[in-house]
Amino acid sequence: MKSLSSICFGCEPLGGTDSGVVDLDEIKKAIHKALDLGVNFFDTAGVYGLGLSEERLSKILGRHRHEVVIATKGGLSWKKSNSIRSVINKDSSPAAIRRDVESSLSRLRLECLPIFFIHWPDINTPIEDTFIELLKMQKEGKINSIGCSNFSADQLKTACSSSQVDYVQLPVNLISGGIDDEVSSICANNKIKVIAYNVLENGLLTGKLDKNSSFPQSDRRSRLPLFKGNEFINALDIVEKLKIKAIEKNYNLLQYSINWALMQKNISSVIIGIKNTYQIEENWSAILN
Repeated sequence: MKSLSSICFGCEPLGGTDSGVVDLDEIKKAIHKALDLGVNFFDTAGVYGLGLSEERLSKILGRHRHEVVIATKGGLSWKKSNSIRSVINKDSSPAAIRRDVESSLSRLRLECLPIFFIHWPDINTPIEDTFIELLKMQKEGKINSIGCSNFSADQLKTACSSSQVDYVQLPVNLISGGIDDEVSSICANNKIKVIAYNVLENGLLTGKLDKNSSFPQSDRRSRLPLFKGNEFINALDIVEKLKIKAIEKNYNLLQYSINWALMQKNISSVIIGIKNTYQIEENWSAILN
């Protein structure tokens, strides 16, 4: 498989939920701008918009969907409800994973998924069963590379005992920290590449938020403790200190945050959720400085 661009276009906003105000036309323009810039890596998941992110990404990319690397994720089932949020359950049983792979192939209009991640570990299903099923589908030509997201060191070890694991997706940023040492060691020993997400800590590390920032109910930050009360104020204080460090390196905070993540051991790409062309240009410029 071709090498991945350092910046991965995060397509969760394309699902239209949990990302605040979203203009789909703006995201479409941003995707085409990303292609022009040289971005060849797009990250989505079945659960983003309950299938909408995958469907929309496929439609926007058109023929380019065969030329780029699309990573998607499964292992979450959902039940639509009349309330604001649907009911989501972790299900990585072999039958569910096969269903998720087939569904993603259909929504993305692909014959083979370049990368398929288990989105979250399912404590009710033996990890061995999940990854043996993934290996079967890889041999069937439905999956190229296998990955897991948000796995602990022990869970990752078990996955590696049942199948080749090519990629791990983990949150990495200047506030929450880097990769656990044990996980990092497992990745190095098994030649697993790390894809970092939440690199900008839900926008905190853009340096554009302040104590007066507020978030609509459609924005997940309205529910996160980090963006409420004293915890938010304390986080903003940390951001101000990081801005000074960024200036010392001749970066703005966003550039500093992205480059810091990319310099962490085993990390090959960072996922940035994109809503418009300004954001993809701003994030792409970070790796050019």
